[in-house]
Amino acid sequence: MVKNYKNILVVKNRAMGDSIMGLSTISYIRKLYPKAKIYYALPSWIVPMYENVNTDADEVIRLDLKTMGDWPKVWKRVSSLNIVLVYEMHQAGRTAKFFNLYSFFKRIPYFFHNHHLKGGTDVHDQGVIKSVIQRDLDGVYSYLSDKSNLPDFLKFTPNMKPKVNVSKSKQIIIGVVATRQTKMWDLENYLTLARLIKESFSQYEIVIPLSKSQTDLEIKEVLIKNGIEDFATIVHESLENLPILISKSSLYIGNDTGLKHLAIATGVKSYTLFGPEPPNEWHPYNKNDHPYFYKEGLECRTRDAHYCGLSTCESMICLKEFSPEFVFETIKVDLE
Repeated sequence: MVKNYKNILVVKNRAMGDSIMGLSTISYIRKLYPKAKIYYALPSWIVPMYENVNTDADEVIRLDLKTMGDWPKVWKRVSSLNIVLVYEMHQAGRTAKFFNLYSFFKRIPYFFHNHHLKGGTDVHDQGVIKSVIQRDLDGVYSYLSDKSNLPDFLKFTPNMKPKVNVSKSKQIIIGVVATRQTKMWDLENYLTLARLIKESFSQYEIVIPLSKSQTDLEIKEVLIKNGIEDFATIVHESLENLPILISKSSLYIGNDTGLKHLAIATGVKSYTLFGPEPPNEWHPYNKNDHPYFYKEGLECRTRDAHYCGLSTCESMICLKEFSPEFVFETIKVDLE
C-alpha cells in the first residue's frame, strides 16, 4: 500500500445507476485499506436509497454543488470528517473545481478518474473504452494500490444488502423507464410481455416501479390506458424502501437504467434490453449471470461516436428486433 490513509472521501457526482456501480470501487478501497473510514459522497436526492442497506462504505453523505452557496456547506461538512484523501470517480466539472481548491488549502491528495480524457494522467488505460466499473477500479489501482494486482471488475459486483431480513418471493420487476427515449423498449412490448408471463406463470406478481416525475406519470397513464393493470401492478415506492422492494424479487426485466443496477446489487438476476449504448461499457457484469438483448453491428450506432447519443429515433432498429415473444421465450427458463 502507498500510505495508511485513515479517512477517505470517495465522490461520485452522477446519477443513481452510476452511484450503485461506484460501490464496486468502494469495495476495492475497503480491500486495500480495511481499517480506513470510507465516506461515499453522492447527490442529495440519491442518498435516501442507501438508508436501509449496508455497503462497504462507513457512511453515505450528501454532496450538492449546484450553486456557490452550496460550497461553504460542503466545505464545513467535509472538514468535519477529517478527510486525508479524496478520490473521485468519473470526475465532474463542479466537483473538480471544488476539490482542487479544497485539497490545495487542506494539503491533502485529490485523485480522480475521468474517462473523457485521452491521456495525460497516471491512470491505467486512461481513455480506453471499457466497463464503467473497470475504469473506476483502474483509477484506484493507479493511485492508491501497490500495483501488484490489477482488479477485475467481474470480481467486484456492487453489493447492497438490506438491513432487514428479506425473503425472496414470486415477484418480477419490469423496468420500463430510462434516461432517454432511445434506451426504452416500446411500452406496447412490455404490455405484451406482462400478458405472456401472466398467462403462463400466474403465480408471479409483476411489479412496475415508477417515480412521481412528470415523465413517469405520463408513462403510467399510457400503461393504464392500455390495460396493464390486468397483468401487473404499478407502484410508487419511496427511494429509501426501493432496495427492499427490489431485493424480494426473482427477476428483473427491462431497460438499461438505474433500476437494473439496483436489482443486480441486491442479488436479483436481470435481463436487460440494450439499444443505443453498448453493454461492454454499461453492463459491467457477468453475462451468464445477467444476460442481455443487444443487436450487434449497427452502423448507425457508431456513426458519430462509439455509441448512439440520440434522444429520439424514428427507426429504433436497435430495439425493434426483439419481440415480446422472443424475450418471453428467452426468460421463461428462469420462471419454470
